[in-house]
Amino acid sequence: MGILKAIRVHGKGSGDEVNLNIQGERVCGSGRFSNVYSADLIEPEERKVAIKNSWEPKTAAAKSQLFPEIDVLSQIPPHPNIVTLLYHFTRRIDKQVIHCLVLDYFPDDVQKLREKGVKFDALDAQLYSYQLFSAVRQLFICKIIHLDIKPSNLVINHVEGLLKLADFGNAVHFGTIGSSSYQVTRYYRPPELLFGSTVLTPAIDVWSAACVTYDFITARPLFKGRNSEDQVKMIVEVLGYPSGEEVKAMAASRPRVRRTTARGLAKVKMSCIKFILHSCSYGFPQRHSRAVCE
Repeated sequence: MGILKAIRVHGKGSGDEVNLNIQGERVCGSGRFSNVYSADLIEPEERKVAIKNSWEPKTAAAKSQLFPEIDVLSQIPPHPNIVTLLYHFTRRIDKQVIHCLVLDYFPDDVQKLREKGVKFDALDAQLYSYQLFSAVRQLFICKIIHLDIKPSNLVINHVEGLLKLADFGNAVHFGTIGSSSYQVTRYYRPPELLFGSTVLTPAIDVWSAACVTYDFITARPLFKGRNSEDQVKMIVEVLGYPSGEEVKAMAASRPRVRRTTARGLAKVKMSCIKFILHSCSYGFPQRHSRAVCE
């Protein structure tokens, strides 16, 4: 990649243009509108970094999702459990605009560890859950909603026991009105979105984080629906059918599934069950309290 001009994001000289000397890029992952490389930053500092390249899709709706990621990450002060945007720059390849985010590097994500057969013991699960909710609390302070908390968006250094929340491509500020209820990966999507609400609140992130906590403990998703309808059914089987007041508070429609009594969770320590069910509740106040308090 060589020497490039970029904008420094945090610390002394933030907002200034600097020269980056980047070498040894290696592909780490790819998605619909982006790919991620690991690389060696030689100047202005020596460190290993991750570089996320996001290109502008042709649809106007998708375009609106690009620059906000830089904007959002620039507004989050460095935090031990949130990936840090160090620099950003733009380049063109074959008339295609590429937005490049230089981030701190972590060797794995939770999903990759799962695919390698790595399971967390009770201490690991508690440690990583604490770090995840610490990140959610910081986002609440910054008035930001991540909107896609899931194992593949949690980068991790398992040797050192460090976890960071990453990939803010879907993140929004408080007060944003969603154009669709189709937000958040299905297994981690809260009931209000599944019931049709387009109101975006920090309670969404709390639900997703609690589902991931269950995943930390059991190495499997809490709700693994085949489709959205099946996802609703599984949630109602665990939590019971929501009351009229709960549906109204969610600004949603009543779910079209059979009314049933909550069966709760099994094969998990009682203290963990209480924490997860308190965070995975229909009631917004309970979930909001998890966003405010670690």
